[in-house]
Amino acid sequence: MTQPSIYFVCYPDTNVPIGGVKMLYRHVDVLNKNGFSAFIVHDDEGFRCDWFENQTQIAYLPQIKLKANDFFVMPETATPKGGNLLPGIRKVIYNQGCYNTFNEYSFDKHHLETPYHSPDVVAVLVASENSFNYLNYVFPKTRLFRVHHAIDTHLFYYQPVKKKQICWMDRKMQRDAKQVINILKFRNALNGFELIPIENKPQTEVAQIFRESLMFLSFCYSEGFSLPPAEAMASGCLAVGYHGWGGKEYFLPDFSFPIDSGDIIGFAHTVEKLIATYNTQPQLLMEKHKQSADFIKKNYSAEQEERDIVTAWREIITINKR
Repeated sequence: MTQPSIYFVCYPDTNVPIGGVKMLYRHVDVLNKNGFSAFIVHDDEGFRCDWFENQTQIAYLPQIKLKANDFFVMPETATPKGGNLLPGIRKVIYNQGCYNTFNEYSFDKHHLETPYHSPDVVAVLVASENSFNYLNYVFPKTRLFRVHHAIDTHLFYYQPVKKKQICWMDRKMQRDAKQVINILKFRNALNGFELIPIENKPQTEVAQIFRESLMFLSFCYSEGFSLPPAEAMASGCLAVGYHGWGGKEYFLPDFSFPIDSGDIIGFAHTVEKLIATYNTQPQLLMEKHKQSADFIKKNYSAEQEERDIVTAWREIITINKR
């Protein structure tokens, strides 16, 4: 019996920095490193993401010839009819954003078609405890596997010396970000601090901003995991803001500053208090910088991610041998 190939759909072909795309690429790298045959699937021949370094194995959709024992991996945005795609081919859903699961579904209570009930869908991968619980509640008969995302601590590493600098991802909840920043601005709380909104920057530049910044403001909303706060924390940033539910497992009050989603005044007040503390007693915050970096390094390591991926796929392939 020939070895199955595993094809991960990565659609659309875009070079805009998206954390979930980077995780797909790394998932494929881990599989190939461990003797599996895995590919990222792009539509346009010659395309690959280059906003982060990679030499990931790519297959282009027009050239793929699926065998009966191959696996086709779909994203969480698979439509209700997604299970009917490529009938007879075994499929896995890699759900990195559980809150996007029903984007293409209707309010019709009689419309119960979903790939999660398809006999061709043999397993679902998730990226957080929150996503596991969400999908287990909705589809309790689904075979679920949790994969811990690894934070690349060769790139996102702790640096104790910080600038008076605050950063955030500019594409996340701009409405809330504008409110928080402007409240602080008009209260004269930002004097002496540089503000850096991050948008469409290569990973090396993002990592440098994180290492140099005192604070990362998180405006994540309904996220499956949310990489930016975790990467910022690994770099020794104080994470302040929304955990987006998927990040609740690492956005802990011992060393970060979670804010209820939408609590604009609470968000601004917390940032203002942290700035005042840093200006008068900076040593009180330094320990939290190191604690957050250590927590991420310990719980989201490349070794843990590799164990999760290899264990999941060995079981998926063993159970579904043809």
